[in-house]
Amino acid sequence: MRGFWIYFATILILFDSNCHAVSPDVQGLPTSIAVGELETANRLIYTITATDADNDAFVCDVSSTVPANGPFVGLKDADTNLYGIYTDNPTFVFATNPVYTVNIECTDTGGSVGTGTLSVDVIEGDALTFNTLPASTTHDASTTLNGASIYTVATTDALGHTTKTYTMTSIPSTTSFTIDAGTGVVTAARDLIHEIYTSIKLYIQVSDGTISAVEVLTVLLTNVNNAPVFTNLPTSIDVLESVASGTLLITLVPDDADPGASLTYTMTVSPIAYASLFSYNTNTQQVTLSNGQNFDYETTIYFNVTFMVSDQYYTNGPFVLDVHVKNDNEPCYFDKTFYSLNTNEGASGSISLNPNFIISDYDGISAYSLTFSTANNSERFTIDASTGVIGFAVDYDIDNGAMASTVILTAVCTDATGETGTTNVEIIIADVNDNAPTFGSASYTLTVDQYTDPGALIGTLLPTDADSGINAEYTCSATTTHLTGGTYYNIGSDCGVYLTATPLGNLDYGTMVRFSVTATDKGATPLSGTTFVDVIFREATPTTTTTTTTTTTESNFFDDPGSLAAFIICVLLGTILLGLLLYMCLRWCVTGSCCGTDPCDFCNWCRGDGRDCCRRKQRRTRKRAVTPETPERPRKPPKDEFEYWKEDDAPQSRAGTKLSRSSHLSRHRDYPDFPQAITPTDISLRPGPRIISPRYY
Repeated sequence: MRGFWIYFATILILFDSNCHAVSPDVQGLPTSIAVGELETANRLIYTITATDADNDAFVCDVSSTVPANGPFVGLKDADTNLYGIYTDNPTFVFATNPVYTVNIECTDTGGSVGTGTLSVDVIEGDALTFNTLPASTTHDASTTLNGASIYTVATTDALGHTTKTYTMTSIPSTTSFTIDAGTGVVTAARDLIHEIYTSIKLYIQVSDGTISAVEVLTVLLTNVNNAPVFTNLPTSIDVLESVASGTLLITLVPDDADPGASLTYTMTVSPIAYASLFSYNTNTQQVTLSNGQNFDYETTIYFNVTFMVSDQYYTNGPFVLDVHVKNDNEPCYFDKTFYSLNTNEGASGSISLNPNFIISDYDGISAYSLTFSTANNSERFTIDASTGVIGFAVDYDIDNGAMASTVILTAVCTDATGETGTTNVEIIIADVNDNAPTFGSASYTLTVDQYTDPGALIGTLLPTDADSGINAEYTCSATTTHLTGGTYYNIGSDCGVYLTATPLGNLDYGTMVRFSVTATDKGATPLSGTTFVDVIFREATPTTTTTTTTTTTESNFFDDPGSLAAFIICVLLGTILLGLLLYMCLRWCVTGSCCGTDPCDFCNWCRGDGRDCCRRKQRRTRKRAVTPETPERPRKPPKDEFEYWKEDDAPQSRAGTKLSRSSHLSRHRDYPDFPQAITPTDISLRPGPRIISPRYY
């Protein structure tokens, strides 16, 4: 660990030294200048131009080496912030030292030194002097117009040169003044009402072609125009990248000390490509994020917005508004909005599907995790939280619609801040031939007889396959070890068992032919299931039908044994109920239990004669003998007509009348001598031929 910290400190030292390794650059050297032998003290003879690439502060100094300790000094001008070489109580002697070598050294805060060499030539007997140049001159800016004289510079050349050239610079820099190069007359270059500075230093330089001299004239102005300003600029603001479009960023406060000044404004944005992000309402002075625009920290985090303000005389600025965009928590996002994957059905954990998600985050590099939203059977799938690999969480089976063959899942990425992004993942699951056809039984038995026609379908095997689509389609084939069984029977590809030829005369009754039947599905890798089919040739008993008058092959209600049994039961029940009803009717009529105040219509109906049959018990004193009528013998039917009052094999009465098995019910216990009577139930209800049921053999 100690070694690590030593290594780290060394890196910091090297890094710090590298940061300050660039020394100031003294530009324009080596070169040479000329100075008059009669030059006076504190005369600026050269302005040093130096820069530092690291923007470090630096100081410059000069020293004379040939000869040593020359009369020169390095000073910094407080107005221009430039270093210059000035004469320092010079006593130049051309005959002794006609040339001086001045070394310039500029040292920055890091200790780096930039150097340069200046050669100074002494001109014998020469000097340039300004004649009584005042320190300053005062003018009224409101009345000093363009071209007005400010001051006329007069100089003297010790050698009597008549041609002299004048140049001038100003601090602060302004275009309000100019100097005539030949005469030295300084004039106003514009109406000074446009000037905003009350004090301007004019650096006037005169040259005779060999040597030069510089003096400063300060111009003091009164009643200058007041420059308009923004009182709350420059400034800097921070704003989150998530702020809504139209958000107010700042309200500017312009000001002009001149009463009634009319102001105009302009705004520029750097980088210029993002100028549309900012809107400036010059009426309300509100600066807003433009409608429909948004900041993006990951694209640009700094904007320099500058404003210019103008009155009718002067444009002031730039006034700077620095806008710093701060990072906000933003969601992760997928490179696609839709992914599609294909796989086969299978067991839990049997597949690994990689959608190759590319996930980014507007906040930059960020950790994230992946999940599925709970919808569309997502619980049947797994997803790796880091890689996004998808698998089956259950045994996935699409056979016969057990599970969906196509699902669209929603994948969710969640970054470290909890922000989420989504995409859709379509998974198409294909059927796999993983189920063989199966039969409902291990063996089947079918029969044919001598009456079965060749080509007839004896039976159909119906195997099932749990797969779907073509994997569930199948064909059948069969083999047999019987020598001639295949001649008479065939099992088709549709799994039907057919009789191909009549076995009568070729196979003995009871002959069984066994087939081994295989159902094979149509999957890419076919699967099969087997069963056995036994076909037995048997003898069928012939069926014979006997009819008397009409033969019909159509079935009717009485051909069904169940229907016939039900009919017989109903007839028996009906007979019992009818007999019971008749018995009660007769009993009531005889005993008088049905008598009342009104005529006994019911009893009259029972008796059939319409007379009063009711005898009140309190009036019954004796029995009244009644002689029954002898029933009329029916006429003898023709020989060809059925004697409906007789029945085959029935016992006959003494008078030739068939007696009913319940004929004693027709005799009341009060009338013992009443002869046997024939009731309606003892004879057929209508005449007609007798139907003899056919027998089958």
